[in-house]
Amino acid sequence: EPLPRTYTPDAVNAMLPQATERVKQLQQLQRSIAQTAEELHAASQKIASGNGYPIESLRQQVKTLALHQLQLIEAFQSVLKQLEETGAILKDLNKGLLDWYGLRQGELVFLCWKLGEDRILFWHGLEEGFAGRRKLEDLSHD
Repeated sequence: EPLPRTYTPDAVNAMLPQATERVKQLQQLQRSIAQTAEELHAASQKIASGNGYPIESLRQQVKTLALHQLQLIEAFQSVLKQLEETGAILKDLNKGLLDWYGLRQGELVFLCWKLGEDRILFWHGLEEGFAGRRKLEDLSHD
């Protein structure tokens, strides 16, 4: 199969401001999606309990929340697509972990970045995760 597109640390560094913005947007959307899910659940519970809650207004609330939830999910997918168009692979949204394919001595590796880091500082092998991160200066020589 064709090799994935690879990036130099400099090329990734140039994209980090945009990637940072996207990751923060995704984290915010994730929180909103979770919040809306809780509100939907609460409204559904009330309907199911049959305790004389005003069903019509609850139904309207569920409809509104469900529509909002769909819009949030669509926004999430759209922002994720924009992020992936930079070559980024989202590894862990909570931690803000992204990888890009890079090359080390002709071998494919991941250039590894975490939200809060101002540039690419680490790389790791394709089979190794975040725990296997090694300093970037090792990239060119053993």
